[in-house]
Amino acid sequence: MDLNALKIFIKVGETQSFTKAAQALGLTQSGVSRAITRLELDLRVALLNRNTHCVSLTSDGIFLYESSQALMHEMDEVGQSLTARTVFPEGELRITTPSAYGRLVIIPLLKEILDRYPALSIDAVMTDRLVDLVEEGFDAAIRIGSIQDSRLIARTLKHLRFVTVASPEYLDSRGIPLAPAQLVQHNCLTVKAQNTGRATKWFYTLAGEKQSFDIKGNFVVDTADVLLEAVLSGMGIVQIMDFAVDKYIESGELVELLPEYAEASIPLSLIYAKSRHRSPKISALLTAFGLNI
Repeated sequence: MDLNALKIFIKVGETQSFTKAAQALGLTQSGVSRAITRLELDLRVALLNRNTHCVSLTSDGIFLYESSQALMHEMDEVGQSLTARTVFPEGELRITTPSAYGRLVIIPLLKEILDRYPALSIDAVMTDRLVDLVEEGFDAAIRIGSIQDSRLIARTLKHLRFVTVASPEYLDSRGIPLAPAQLVQHNCLTVKAQNTGRATKWFYTLAGEKQSFDIKGNFVVDTADVLLEAVLSGMGIVQIMDFAVDKYIESGELVELLPEYAEASIPLSLIYAKSRHRSPKISALLTAFGLNI
C-alpha cells in the first residue's frame, strides 16, 4: 500500500473535499485526485463517491479511514521519536583514550555527558594500544599525534608536549642534568612501546633537529600512569606528557628539566569515522569538548 497516498486519502476523508485536502497538504487538486485513484487501484475497491459538488466516503472508504487513523498516528509518533534521536543521544557510546589522559582528563568530561544525557551509556577503553576505530566498532577515540587514516575525521582538541621531570629529592641526591647527553648518568624510568615491548626512546631538539636518545634505568612499565607515581616517589627521571605533571610542576613537587631541548608540541585530537559525523553521540562529544558541531 502506498502510505503517502493513504495519508492523502485520510485528509480527503477529513475535509470531504479534494480542494481543501490539496490546500492543507500543499498539493495540487489533480495530484490529490491521482493519489486516491492509485490507492483505489491498489486496493481494488472504490473509496470515494465523486460528484461535481463534493466527495463522500464509500462503505469501504469509511472502513479504511477509521482503521488507518490509528496507524497514521503511530507513524507520526515514530517520526517524532526518530527526530528526538537526532537531538538526544541514547544507547551505548564506545570511546577509547590513552590510559593516562583518559584517567586524568576524560573521565570528568564523560561524567558531564552522562549527567546531561541520561539515556546514554559509555563503554570506555583506556589503553595506549593503537585502536582501529572502524574495525573494532568504536564511535570515537582520543589520539595523540598526527592522523593519517582517510576514513576518519580528526578534530584538534589542543597541543601537548613531552616534558622531562624529576622530584627535588632525586635531584638533590643525583644532581641536575644540563644536556640530554648527561641523562646516561641518571636513573631514567620509561614505558614499553606497545608494538615492540622495548623501552621507548626519548626525543629532544638539538640545533633545530629532532634527535632520539636511548636511556637506561632500573624501572620499565607498560603504562605511563605508573611513571607519574614513580617520579613523584623520587625513583628517577621520566619523560611524560605535560597534562599529567603540570600541576605538580606548579606546586614544586616536580621540577622540569632540559626545557630548552624539549620537542615540539604534538596535536591531541578527537577522531571518529566519517560515516558517524551526524551521530548524536558524536555531537554530544563535540559539545563536551567545546567544538563546533
